Amino acid sequence: MVFLLTNDLRLTAIHQSIGSPHHEHMENTMPNILETLTFSDASKRTEVTDIKSNLRRKMVAALDHQANLASAELKGETYTVEIEKWVETDKETRAKARVRVQKIIRPMWYRNGADAILLELRFANKPVTINGKPSIVVGTIEKLVPTIQTIRKAVLAGELDTALKAAADSRKRAFKKAAPTKPTK
Repeated sequence: MVFLLTNDLRLTAIHQSIGSPHHEHMENTMPNILETLTFSDASKRTEVTDIKSNLRRKMVAALDHQANLASAELKGETYTVEIEKWVETDKETRAKARVRVQKIIRPMWYRNGADAILLELRFANKPVTINGKPSIVVGTIEKLVPTIQTIRKAVLAGELDTALKAAADSRKRAFKKAAPTKPTK
């Protein structure tokens, strides 16, 4: 006895014996449900592990924050971002709750002694060197947003892939050095 789920979601019992004409008729008339779907070779793991696009995405997000921060500074406003974070609410039970908190975005630019603005790109908290230089001379605060937008276009075009990879690798090496070593027996 085989149970069949029909289109109107009723279970119907069908007597099935191998080689019976009724069984062959049922197999031929039942639509193949999987044929209605479209399949792909992509998987979530392969999408996430594309290192170059992941580095670009992170840098573009950071540059967008920097452009918003520069625009806010020009207007005399402050710029913060809200993020969700797990916070321990009870120390005894170690209960946690998800809360929204303000994250302060630190500027990647600074003023030198001549009061000119320099932009130091940072990725993974390491300076990104471009053409062997750690910073870009911007000049005035008014030129900061267009400069950031130019760098953003260069990142999307892949022109900074090697510099971003070098900064990320530098960060990984720092973590490996700082990690405690296991005692050998």
